[in-house]
Amino acid sequence: MANLLGFTSISLIFLLVLLITIRWPSISKILYVGFAIRVIFLLIGNYIIDLPDSTADAVTFEERAWRLGQEGFIHVLNNFTGPSARFISWLIAIPYSLLGRSLLLAKSISLFFGVGSILLGWLLARKIWNNDIANKVGWTMALFPSLILYSVIVMREAYMVFFLLIALLGVVSWVKTNSLKSIIVAMFGFIGATFFHGGMFVGAIVFLAIVGASSLGILFKLLIRFRISVKIIFFLLLVTVASGFYLSNKISLPYLGSFETSTNIQVLLQKTNIATRGVASWPQWTVISSPIEMLYKGPVRAIYLAFSPFPWDVNKLKHLIGMFDAFLYMYLSFLIFKNRKAIWSDPVLRIIFIMLISYIFVFGIGVGNFGTGIRHRSKFVVIFILLAAPLIKRYTFSKKKY
Repeated sequence: MANLLGFTSISLIFLLVLLITIRWPSISKILYVGFAIRVIFLLIGNYIIDLPDSTADAVTFEERAWRLGQEGFIHVLNNFTGPSARFISWLIAIPYSLLGRSLLLAKSISLFFGVGSILLGWLLARKIWNNDIANKVGWTMALFPSLILYSVIVMREAYMVFFLLIALLGVVSWVKTNSLKSIIVAMFGFIGATFFHGGMFVGAIVFLAIVGASSLGILFKLLIRFRISVKIIFFLLLVTVASGFYLSNKISLPYLGSFETSTNIQVLLQKTNIATRGVASWPQWTVISSPIEMLYKGPVRAIYLAFSPFPWDVNKLKHLIGMFDAFLYMYLSFLIFKNRKAIWSDPVLRIIFIMLISYIFVFGIGVGNFGTGIRHRSKFVVIFILLAAPLIKRYTFSKKKY
């Protein structure tokens, strides 16, 4: 029965892929390949060998979902977790409570969000650039190792990537239309990602700050001409209310905490100290032990988050997988550097770049070993891909280029 539920779920996702390719034929090959390679690794991980990161937390999430789901659908609804590390278990517990336990089913939910992210990344790149670059983004997302991995195991990353892409679609739309609808879409995406990890709200903070600053500038120009805009005032009111709730410590997010705790140097120092542990830990000298060290060790930790393990960090065979992953980020970062003028001259890309830097810095403070870092940086690898997209080499599988 468990296998039947799992294979039925995979079949339904394939049916969805077919419907999407009817709507957008240009992405058909990308989606078929992305779906096929994910299903292959899903089945390998389920029946043959354990994939990286598919034990420990992944097992805990699934077991917690089953314990909750056994109590029935109403019990699951009554135990809504809100934004927390347990939210993924609550989400999986819904089909478990109705259909029964199936590890393949749980992994299929990750597969759904993973395949959906390929489509969203393609659509986003098409909004920013054109079909040619969108295809390169689509192929990169379809074949990127960490995106494949987290699309086929019971972890939160595939969910976060999906909602982050929705948020970025809203950001792009806001830059181009300055509409309330686009702000709502962006905030929906950021909040959706935050339900799985509080650190993802950093993007929302950056976006609201930019919206507030932009609206204030427009309002100032209008007032000079003795004019006023109800829409701009509403934007400012929205940003002010949201900021007020956070600054007054009425909102507390997992990982970030309240405004008071997130800006408390001692709390941050304790986080870096606790996180730097284990055989995969970053060097002890990267631990921040005083406020002044935050200024120069913070960027160093951000570099370790994005690019470790370095060759001198490798002391186990499995660390070579992490080093290969790090090499891909180095390559994307090199392309972003080469594309820096185009990025900074484009308001959309500039905002996305600022978000990327903010995510790397914040997660760099909270992470202290490259095992965890590999997982955390995959949450926003799509931003690396988007910023590097124009310079990514074409994917050629035959005489025809895609």
